[in-house]
Amino acid sequence: MITEDQFVDLFQHINEACKQMQEQPSFFECITAIAFLAFKRSEVKIVVLEVGLGGRLDATNVINPLVCGISAIDLDHTHILGDTLAEIAGEKAGIIKLN
Repeated sequence: MITEDQFVDLFQHINEACKQMQEQPSFFECITAIAFLAFKRSEVKIVVLEVGLGGRLDATNVINPLVCGISAIDLDHTHILGDTLAEIAGEKAGIIKLN
């Protein structure tokens, strides 16, 4: 847990970085960056992290995981992830990395 003051500080730090970017990040990307900065400042050792949408292009996919898990795959978000189970599975499998 973080305090409201800690969140404001984290937000201000990330917001300044976002202002310097040519393409403005989404709300989810900003909140993800705030969480990652909070984890770093708190020296968190292990994080259980759920991707937002899909996996391959998700803001959370910048980490190098120790373990990945993929739950049941269904025809969700087909307008973004693809029209078939194979396409959707490919997007979700994008979280898997070689260590």
